[in-house]
Amino acid sequence: MELPALIEEHLALGDEPDVEVDVVALGKASREMVAAARSVLGPRVRRQLIICDRESAALDTDDPDVLVGEHPIPGEGSLHAAQKLLAFLDEAPASGFTLFLLSGGASSLCSWPEPPLEVSDMQGVWTAALAAGIDITSLNKIRAATSHLAGGAVLRHVRTRRSQNLIMVDNVISGAEWVASGLTYDYAPPRSEVEALIDRVGLDGSPLGDKLLAAFDARSVSMTRPVTCLHENTVVASPEMLLAQAVKEASRRGYQIVEMGSHIQGDVQSVCEEWAGVLQRVSGLDGPHCVVGVGEVTVQVRGGGLGGRCQEFAWSMAGVLESLGREAAFAARSSDGRDYLPGVGGAWVDTSTKQRAEEVGIDWLGLKMENDTYRGLQAVDQLLDGGHTGWNLCDLYVAVL
Repeated sequence: MELPALIEEHLALGDEPDVEVDVVALGKASREMVAAARSVLGPRVRRQLIICDRESAALDTDDPDVLVGEHPIPGEGSLHAAQKLLAFLDEAPASGFTLFLLSGGASSLCSWPEPPLEVSDMQGVWTAALAAGIDITSLNKIRAATSHLAGGAVLRHVRTRRSQNLIMVDNVISGAEWVASGLTYDYAPPRSEVEALIDRVGLDGSPLGDKLLAAFDARSVSMTRPVTCLHENTVVASPEMLLAQAVKEASRRGYQIVEMGSHIQGDVQSVCEEWAGVLQRVSGLDGPHCVVGVGEVTVQVRGGGLGGRCQEFAWSMAGVLESLGREAAFAARSSDGRDYLPGVGGAWVDTSTKQRAEEVGIDWLGLKMENDTYRGLQAVDQLLDGGHTGWNLCDLYVAVL
């Protein structure tokens, strides 16, 4: 997968080959997306602004166009980045086109909650979302409905005649529309919908819930301002592409393929049970098989341990593999190279993992209940190293028999 070719294919500048472009990139893959866009546009890039995570920014700490926000919970850096973004867009442009380059993580890295909400309040929203186990789209709707920036609010600040958003999709539930809390898609829900979302996350009637509703009311007024640019949203890369590459490679290695699709989502235990049923059926077939899928499981955090989505999924699958009666292995890997914890990209397990964990004094079920899978996987040396990849296309799940 080559970003320059993908960007060149989808860039909507065919009828204006000489127009100058302002480039705004937000998300975990923003550095790579900007580099790819510049290779296509060359000297036509007039200005650029990059908002990324700390790991990505470390690639070049001297670049004045790079702003760093916090992830997965926004902080003061995220607020500063959002303020700089709106100032960048509000400047009277000499260019004729604004190009947004959007990838996952942007809703945290660039965040400006509508007053009376403060950026520190988003910690409480994040904690409540984890405890409730809600899906990422519901969380993004709460963020967008109370944001000074997301849910299309940013488009009210675009001053060029035309604009386009090239999106690297990391949301398997609802696709491009909810990457970065629907940054360039208008979201103006009725108050009843926002009240229901706040109730789902367990904040109804709480002081934080009241602040969320007050922020929504204030945002509703600002969203009446018209959008003056002609805007287009375009998907440039998606989880389906990641699945296609994995299937191609597994086929090249001689496996018979069972595809689980590119929209795997839901509670990790429910997904694990679905995979267990498939693996039980496949285990009775001759020859090497590869069961492969792409998506993002959700974890309802009840314990106080350390882990991540991929680590939780892999640890749960260790119990499934042990019962197959056949040599098997399972890996869960984040495409952005970070499974919640720095330096961890995911995890792998095989038919002996659960037994080996118990031999070194690890209570497999106990760690699972405490959401402390990192400690167990570290003890058996089955974590996958992580690091910045320049992509963000959900997680890759692979089982081989």
